[in-house]
Amino acid sequence: MSTRVPDAPQHMTEETVSELQDLLRGLNDSVNHHKEAAGRVADALIANNFREIAEERLELATSLGGMIALADEKPVEEGSWLGSLRSCWTSFRAGLNSGDPTVMLIEAERAEDKLVAQFKNVLPQIAGNPINDRLLGAFEVIKSGHDRVLAMRNMYQAA
Repeated sequence: MSTRVPDAPQHMTEETVSELQDLLRGLNDSVNHHKEAAGRVADALIANNFREIAEERLELATSLGGMIALADEKPVEEGSWLGSLRSCWTSFRAGLNSGDPTVMLIEAERAEDKLVAQFKNVLPQIAGNPINDRLLGAFEVIKSGHDRVLAMRNMYQAA
């Protein structure tokens, strides 16, 4: 995915920039959650997948931050307080369950569902905006990560 950002910031309203900031918080939460989960899960394959997803999300966050900066706004650097709470909860559950892959995947899927819903909420609002294509591409990456987590969860629950 290219990191080129649209070159028409005048087409981004304050509402659009605010929505992008919210998405950036969600991506930051996702990066933090997947890194935390990778360090806590007892299965190396799942840990590697979590790290890969975290890297993908970091790349998307960097790109999205560039779009926000293009509109002469400072991109947020942190996630949400709910995202921090989710990471704490995941760490707690990992400790209780000795890094059980199924438990970690269930928590990761919940986090993924939230991020997918966040993107689905924003995409219709930015239809026709110059950044629409970029966000659709980002959504495909998000959805792919979600599907990977779901497939791993299904595999471990079936075992």
